[in-house]
Amino acid sequence: MSKEINFDWPIVGHDKIKGFLQTTIRNNVLSHAFIFEGPAQVGKTLTAKLFANSIVCDGFENLKEEKVTLPCHRCDACRQFSKNMHPDFYVLEREINEKTGVKKNFITVAQIRALQEKINKRAFLNSYKIVLIPEAQYLNQEASNCLLKTLEEPAARTIMILITPNRDALLPTIQSRCQVLKFLPIIKERIYEYLLAQGANRSEAKELSGVAQGPPTVAMHYFHDRSDFSELKNETKDLLTLFEVGPTQRFKMIESLLMKNETDDKAIALLQRLTLIVRDLILVNSFNRDFLTNIHQEEDLQRVANKYPLDKLKNVAEKIELTGQYIRQNVNPKFAFENLVLEF
Repeated sequence: MSKEINFDWPIVGHDKIKGFLQTTIRNNVLSHAFIFEGPAQVGKTLTAKLFANSIVCDGFENLKEEKVTLPCHRCDACRQFSKNMHPDFYVLEREINEKTGVKKNFITVAQIRALQEKINKRAFLNSYKIVLIPEAQYLNQEASNCLLKTLEEPAARTIMILITPNRDALLPTIQSRCQVLKFLPIIKERIYEYLLAQGANRSEAKELSGVAQGPPTVAMHYFHDRSDFSELKNETKDLLTLFEVGPTQRFKMIESLLMKNETDDKAIALLQRLTLIVRDLILVNSFNRDFLTNIHQEEDLQRVANKYPLDKLKNVAEKIELTGQYIRQNVNPKFAFENLVLEF
């Protein structure tokens, strides 16, 4: 096999994982199944797709050539892959409920059986067949047992990649038949350096790497979509204001924040923003600003932190977590939020 392989994998961090996967390609010793475990938006899916693209790329079949770039982005296979049209790359996701328009609760056994029929056939382009399951934690029991049979008796030249935030959501027997790769959050300094390399100025890179809190894709999204970043900063400012006004004004602000999209998902997202704000306030009160998320609101954070003792902020953080549990148990989001802000 050629040692002259250039891997075009624009991934921030995860050097050990990249090195391991690239070595398996270089030596052509590919495992038949992987679990990519880690928090959201740290690069698991991007890594899986670049790994898959490199294997179905025409260059993979020509590793005896002097120099090869994987993926090459030029061959027919790469062009099909970039358009999500490669016939030997399968992405298995939860189906959409036709009545509600939202994803179903689970990946079903019928989906696994349909997948098995496809991968048991010959590859369309004489390449590897690669299956990506981006939300493997949603496999129900029956689907998991069915998938296990495929893992126990894998089809030739077939690779399965299961992505999950927590491997323990999968059957132990599935875990034991997969190569597990654990993705960790990326440190802020790496994201900062990457943003500088992408053209951000130092002030932007500092703000965005703080907001990212580990997932570089978050930082890059806001770097490319400044209107979204502006909206995020405005929302953060509004949430901080909750700590400075009376109960009546708080209720009006909660109604405004939830008015456009009063759903559980929106409410949980706002709670997550509040959690980060309270965390920042605790850091300011603890004289530890190096790990602030909302660096762009540092002056406002200092002003609010001056009004709240540390014990009070820790109590608010606990109440926010409890509110999230209530909303997940189908308590009305507006009612849950109104009870929460009374604690401020």
